[in-house]
Amino acid sequence: MDTYSTQSLYEASYLMANGFLIISRKTDGQKTHILFEDTPKLKQAVMAFYNGDGMVNAKSFVNNYRSLKDMVFQRPGRGYGI
Repeated sequence: MDTYSTQSLYEASYLMANGFLIISRKTDGQKTHILFEDTPKLKQAVMAFYNGDGMVNAKSFVNNYRSLKDMVFQRPGRGYGI
């Protein structure tokens, strides 16, 4: 399976609000990479995000952002399991 990686919490929140699921996360020193399954639909969503054409539910976006922030800044070995 091919994966798409992002370090942007905003991009990841947008993708999650569009229904894409996180498949894993990788930590490289201070940086966390959030991984999604790479599909043509995901690529379209990424382009919409960066072109400013994408629209999502604001509440879903904010809730996803908060969850991702918690996941990224959580101490290793505690919770989330990804």
